[in-house]
Amino acid sequence: MVNHEVFEKFQCILTGVDASENAQKAFKYAVTRAYQEGAKLIICTILEIDEMNVYEVMDENYMAQQRKKLLHQLKEYQQYAEAHGVKEIELMSEEGDPAEKIIKVILPNTQADLLVIGSRANHGIQGYFGTSASYMAKHSPISVMIIK
Repeated sequence: MVNHEVFEKFQCILTGVDASENAQKAFKYAVTRAYQEGAKLIICTILEIDEMNVYEVMDENYMAQQRKKLLHQLKEYQQYAEAHGVKEIELMSEEGDPAEKIIKVILPNTQADLLVIGSRANHGIQGYFGTSASYMAKHSPISVMIIK
């Protein structure tokens, strides 16, 4: 029999979201876990400039539209988490490579003690087992839960 009192509850859970199926599963897991443990939930997403062509990146109107769309999506994730009982939620976004930005920029600016991510992202070479996930697992200073 497992003694559940040995395991500490997480205080702050960070989850990265994108449109991929695994990221959606990871987000829902993070919401459930945050609710069950009364933890703060930080939802982050990254605007992937590498996926855009140079003309898109240089077009201020296009970039403003993309940032606005990203913020709208984050608000929808926040509403879902609130509807599922999470009390404390923070939204964060960055631009660039998702794995690097989460590990090097977002994570150091939080008190997160658990990172929940999907095994495959919605970018890069499709079919590779999460290059981003393996990078984050290897370089994260906190526990990482990878959801398939």
